[in-house]
Amino acid sequence: MNNSSLFDVVFPDDFGGLLTSISPWVKNAVSRRLKSKKLLLVSAVCPDYAREEKGFTYVTISGSVPYIAGKQLEMVQRIIPLLASQGIEFEYHLTLADTEFDLPFVVEHMVNGDPFKFLQLCQESCQAITQKALKMSIPLKSCQRFTQAFPKWFTAYHDCLKKIDEEVQTDGSVRMDLLNNTVGRTPLYQAMTSERVTQEYCRQMAMRQWAQYMAWGKLAEPTFGKGLVMMNHNTPNLGRINHPFARQGQERIPLLKLSLSTMPVGCE
Repeated sequence: MNNSSLFDVVFPDDFGGLLTSISPWVKNAVSRRLKSKKLLLVSAVCPDYAREEKGFTYVTISGSVPYIAGKQLEMVQRIIPLLASQGIEFEYHLTLADTEFDLPFVVEHMVNGDPFKFLQLCQESCQAITQKALKMSIPLKSCQRFTQAFPKWFTAYHDCLKKIDEEVQTDGSVRMDLLNNTVGRTPLYQAMTSERVTQEYCRQMAMRQWAQYMAWGKLAEPTFGKGLVMMNHNTPNLGRINHPFARQGQERIPLLKLSLSTMPVGCE
């Protein structure tokens, strides 16, 4: 069976619209991994922010299984037998972004200003995800918060933030990209704080999230192993995983994007 056919066996369709269209380079990269008879998949998810049927409200944070984490587990559960049918070893890890614990506006809104409570709820979500995976017969090897999974998280994050600031100062296209991202995500940043936040606050948040994705892209392979595939909800920030500063000349990380949004209700 050739690489392309093997990919089509494991990912035969878009799983009910859950999986976005896959670019040729991602398909080729994932196919090579399948051909090697091992798929190392690592997910990234947000905390368990409040959500109603139509979308996220961000009125609080809880310690249950986050909505997007649940959708990712459903996806993984469906590909496990397809991988097994081809004799492909499967290793799965999940990482949860606990990185908003140091934002005073967010923490005040979500947990009455207690950053330790924010981290505790993120940890409870990791435990809830682990239990759910067990019930679904999913071999989840680890589920950790970003700041647990990556011991050098803060150093990498600040290095990436510095690099972004340099690019914003010197590259007009990056400044325009940042402006568009800032405007587009302002409703999200307002919902997360319940404040009428300033445009400069939103700009700093957009840069911060770029740096988080870059740091993930820098640290993931040293932590989990070479040749991993990342699964994440679809977001304009996702391309930062493969920023040259993060990858340092290494092969790009293939990204499986799920057609899910974290934007607040009415802004999806």
